[in-house]
Amino acid sequence: MPELPEVETIRRQLGRLLKGKTVKDVEIRLVKLVKSPLPAFRRVLPGRRVIGLERRAKQLIINLDQGWSLLFHLKMTGQLVYRKKRVLRSGGHPIVDGTKNLPNKYSHIIFTFNNGSCLFFNDLRRFGFIKLVKSVDLPEYFIRQKTGPEPLSPEFTLIFFQSLLKRRQRVRIKQLIMDQTAIAGLGNIYAVESCFSAGIRPTRAAGTLTLPQSERLYKSIIKILKTAVAKQGSSVDNYIDAFGQPGHYVPQLKVYGRVGLACYRCHRKIVTVRLGGRGTAYCPHCQQ
Repeated sequence: MPELPEVETIRRQLGRLLKGKTVKDVEIRLVKLVKSPLPAFRRVLPGRRVIGLERRAKQLIINLDQGWSLLFHLKMTGQLVYRKKRVLRSGGHPIVDGTKNLPNKYSHIIFTFNNGSCLFFNDLRRFGFIKLVKSVDLPEYFIRQKTGPEPLSPEFTLIFFQSLLKRRQRVRIKQLIMDQTAIAGLGNIYAVESCFSAGIRPTRAAGTLTLPQSERLYKSIIKILKTAVAKQGSSVDNYIDAFGQPGHYVPQLKVYGRVGLACYRCHRKIVTVRLGGRGTAYCPHCQQ
């Protein structure tokens, strides 16, 4: 699913398109994608104006006036398509024919705005969801979800990170930094890239890292994510940004998707191991 850089890219781009628009109507074609009481969902949204977009972890938040917010989770195959007359903008999972003849069989929630534009929530496998919440309740919502700190926020300090490693000493490092209750937003791509950048084998237990190693990993996570956001994400898992374009971080990838190829540092082969059911690429020579 899209990770922090991909969702952040969609947030920034859709924000320019949606800000100031007023919801005229909402059509719900697949009830299970709405994780809120339907009467309230249908009653509240018409007449609400978009005042801005945010991101928390891997979720997109559309903030509305009068104190309401919409949470979107695209999961594996979600796609948001903005249409104004003949102009289409889509971000998330690029569904084959997903933007043709809208609304189509993939269009499960449809928002119509006051200027005639529409936002379609398409989902091929129907794992995504939308939730309507009071804006003031957002912090409490993420507390209940046990969502960890944002790795690009001031609260994600080296002291916090090192204390996290101490508390979860037996957890393998890659699984720990992918745990959304520990750090928000990292998935398989940026976890393995961060480990490679820091020269740390992803299979190591968190408690085995020395202080210098933990600092290297901390700095690598921030550096990798900042660069990926600047490059508008990675299109290795069928992701496109809100303008239908692939992310540009793929040429920066050092280990992800390169199993069997030569390491850029030592020229030995990149290998893979299963961790938590996910393929995990690393260089056995450069990462210790």
